[in-house]
Amino acid sequence: MFRNLSTIGLPLSGRPSELIELALSFGFDAMDIDMPDFLQQADTFGVTHARRLMVSARLKSGAFQLPVRLAGDETTFAQEMEKLPRYLELAEAAEATRAVATLSPGSAEHSFKDFFELHRTRLHTIGDMLAKRGVMLGLTIAPEAEAREGLTNEFIRTFEALLGLVAVAHERVGVVVDAWALHVTGESFDLIANAPKGRIVEVRLSDAPRDVPAAELTHAQRLMPGDTGAISMAGVLTQAKAAGFDGPVTPWADRSTLVGRGREKIVKLAGDRLEAAWREAGLPIVPRWFTPVQRDAFGRPIEEAMAVVE
Repeated sequence: MFRNLSTIGLPLSGRPSELIELALSFGFDAMDIDMPDFLQQADTFGVTHARRLMVSARLKSGAFQLPVRLAGDETTFAQEMEKLPRYLELAEAAEATRAVATLSPGSAEHSFKDFFELHRTRLHTIGDMLAKRGVMLGLTIAPEAEAREGLTNEFIRTFEALLGLVAVAHERVGVVVDAWALHVTGESFDLIANAPKGRIVEVRLSDAPRDVPAAELTHAQRLMPGDTGAISMAGVLTQAKAAGFDGPVTPWADRSTLVGRGREKIVKLAGDRLEAAWREAGLPIVPRWFTPVQRDAFGRPIEEAMAVVE
């Protein structure tokens, strides 16, 4: 497992170089890829230029948002699917092997059975495309009651139900283990072990207020991991490790809970909390400076080669 920084998980803004510097300064091993920005950079300056910062910093690619709305209408879905091959081509170039998508918790038009079949079919089509580029898709849920407001028919809103969809989906489709979602739905961390082998794509860590019943929590109450201890970070990591997971672990919190904290303080706190969770779970912490130097075909360190290119 490795520590991953997401500018969506911890809503952060800034220039890529500034965010990468923060990730490096506070113990992160990876960062999520902003694919729309990466696409723009690649189309303007070329792929080599677009990924130069991540390469020189020796940061791994975390995950990227699937640019397809699984619950979209047929026209929207078809339009977004036309753009997907280009995104996946760039993901392969950036060594980004993990995509994520959030399921709609309900539908105003479809019954559960029809919506389930719609997702299964679409995920199979997407899965074939992912396989060609070596990408796994992790599905996550919106467990809060507020997310289902206005939706006549309920859809997948628990981790156990998510596992049911993944069990019949394409082999390139897996799950995101979200500690917050498990807490809100009242499910046991033991369910993590039921995920199909090799199909946990990401682990997300958060915390929650102690004085609010889990089922009544709103997304605005999603706290930085370790804020109250209501959700055991080490408990999730231990179960994920037992399930054979070796991917990105990402801190996640609602923007409103971070008000008044500067960007640097947010990233430092997240890094400290993850390190504490690592130690509590008995996971090894490898200093970043032990990372092997990546070299090009001429034996030069990559960052030196990139300087020559520029």
